[in-house]
Amino acid sequence: MGSALLVAAVIGAAIAIQVGIVGRTGERFNLLAISTVLQMGGLAAGIVWIAVRSGWGEVAAIARLWWWFPLGVVGWLLVAGLGFASTRVGVATALAIAVTSQLGVGLVIDSGEGVRLGAQSLLGLVFLVAGTVLVTTRP
Repeated sequence: MGSALLVAAVIGAAIAIQVGIVGRTGERFNLLAISTVLQMGGLAAGIVWIAVRSGWGEVAAIARLWWWFPLGVVGWLLVAGLGFASTRVGVATALAIAVTSQLGVGLVIDSGEGVRLGAQSLLGLVFLVAGTVLVTTRP
C-alpha cells in the first residue's frame, strides 16, 4: 500500500506541473492542439511499453470494447479543460475543485460497487470541500 500511495503522490505532483505548463502554453497555442500533442506523447510511451511487454493482444482485446474510445476523448478534453481553467482561476484553484469533485464522485462509485464507506470517508470529503473553499476564496 505504501508504494501505491507514493505513486499517487508523485502522479498528483506531475498533474499539477502539467496543468501549470499547459495553462501557460495555452496563452500562445490552442489548448486542444496542446492536448493532442500530449496524447501523442502518451501514445508513444504506451507503444514502447506494450512492445517491451508483448501486450498487443491485450490492446486488441480492449480496442474491441467501444466505450474505451469515448474515455480517451474525455482524457484529451481533461488536459485542455484543466489548462483552460488554470489560466483563469489559477492552478491551485482548478486542481482543488477537480480533486474535490473526483473524491465525491469516487465515493459514490465505490459505494455503488459495494465498498464499505464509513463516516471518516464523508468527513474526508467535508474537509476537502472546506479546503477547496479556503483555497478558492480570494482575500
